[in-house]
Amino acid sequence: MLHSIRKAEEHHLAGLSDLFVEFIDAESNLTAMKKQLDLISTNSDYYIAVACDDKEKVIGTSMAIKCMDLVGNCKPFLVVENVVVAPGYRGMGIGKSLMEAVEEFGLQNDCNYIMLVSGNSWSQAHDFYRSIGYSDEHAGFKKRLIYS
Repeated sequence: MLHSIRKAEEHHLAGLSDLFVEFIDAESNLTAMKKQLDLISTNSDYYIAVACDDKEKVIGTSMAIKCMDLVGNCKPFLVVENVVVAPGYRGMGIGKSLMEAVEEFGLQNDCNYIMLVSGNSWSQAHDFYRSIGYSDEHAGFKKRLIYS
């Protein structure tokens, strides 16, 4: 399957919104998404990757955020969020390409490590992360602050 990975741009928003329905089972607010993408695009600590097929359809995405640290060598770490591949495109290397793109962003930013959180019910995603070198030897916790 031919696909390309690139930095998300405004014309990708509708496709991203469609992907996020699969991810969170709810519609996204395109106006709010545009506002956020405009902000994120000016902040070098963020990278949103999109995977597009040969017809420019958005078929996957991942987001990386560089976080500063005060521990040890004080180098930053990377948080990865919103990793989604459209159902009909899973198992074709798209997720791996997206993760390679965020890992490259982390390397370019001299990050010590990457962390991500994945819901307990996403066992196939967990298998995928393990297959590309991620360890689940640490516990991850998440607390929702806003319910909508």
